[in-house]
Amino acid sequence: MIRIILLVAVLIAGLVFGPEAAGNKGYVLIALGDYTVESSVTSLVILAILLYGVLLAVEWLLTRVLRLRRNTLGWFGKRRRNKANQQTVAATLAMAEGHYRQAEKLLVKSARNSDTPLLNYLGAAKAAQARGDESRRDEYLQLAQQESPKAELALTLTQTQLQIEQEQYEQALAALEPIYALHPRHPMVIEQLTRIHRARHDWPALIELLPVLRKVGRINAEREEALLEEAWNARLEAAGSELEPLRALWQEMPRKLRQQPIMLLAYGNRLRALGAESEAADLWLDALRKENSPLLLTELPRLKLDNYQTMLSQLRKMQDQPGARAALGQVALLAGELEEAQRLLEAELAEQPSAPVYYALARVMEQRRLTSKANEYYRLALELAIG
Repeated sequence: MIRIILLVAVLIAGLVFGPEAAGNKGYVLIALGDYTVESSVTSLVILAILLYGVLLAVEWLLTRVLRLRRNTLGWFGKRRRNKANQQTVAATLAMAEGHYRQAEKLLVKSARNSDTPLLNYLGAAKAAQARGDESRRDEYLQLAQQESPKAELALTLTQTQLQIEQEQYEQALAALEPIYALHPRHPMVIEQLTRIHRARHDWPALIELLPVLRKVGRINAEREEALLEEAWNARLEAAGSELEPLRALWQEMPRKLRQQPIMLLAYGNRLRALGAESEAADLWLDALRKENSPLLLTELPRLKLDNYQTMLSQLRKMQDQPGARAALGQVALLAGELEEAQRLLEAELAEQPSAPVYYALARVMEQRRLTSKANEYYRLALELAIG
């Protein structure tokens, strides 16, 4: 626009000063080597103006041609992007419907012209894994890495997540360990490591990670406690065939967990398995002195002891508490106190029939040689057990 204004200004100036200059044309001589050009000032000015106008016309023409080319290329590019977006949508629907091969093909085909090729390759990797093609999965993840080198952490975590889903725990662990060293509080890193340790039954490593997992907000206190119980219970089960390592492991356990009935039960059962029945009895009775636990009361009559008097004495003191009367009746049977056992078991049946109580009462009747009554209680015990 400025150039046009300048050209108009020159023309107006020519019209104004042209007549005056016509009477005084002037003289211009241009010498270049052996060549000379002679002209009047007026002719040279007119020639310069014409040349400038020609240049403006050529510039306008070139601009139009280049703009047309850009518009044409832009139209084709926009068309390719629209088609790629349509293919991506179709691939997403195919993925949701379980057509993984079709989804993978569409995602890869549209990746080059897509606005988000990284997401296309990630989707293709998930589709390949769904088909069980781990080689293709890793290939697409590598292409995604090439598309977005700065997204290395996110892509590595995506790959390890897919490996975990495919139960490739060793590969995932090898990739996660160096990341954990650099990002020890990264929520997804810790969560994935937790899943791996749990799947590999690496209970000490899992126990170490759980407090961190809670701090980063991936689990609540209840979930942490449940996982800790699972891990320590598994460690107790795998403690071996010697009492001393088992006792040392129990002392290593957090005090709060050692007070939980489920952990007391697990440890006591391991003691029983190693022949330390009296130690298990002392453990459970000490816990029952502090707090009643129907879970432990149910297990007491399964202990095989030389003397049940200590157990009877404590259970008699707490027989009004839930579960204590049934346990006392069954222990009385083991101690040979048949009359007390019958009285307690019959009172328990009157309020809350159960298969173990019927079974214990049947044994009482059998020892008292009341065969018919014993058989009737055995039948009732069986019916409740299988019903």
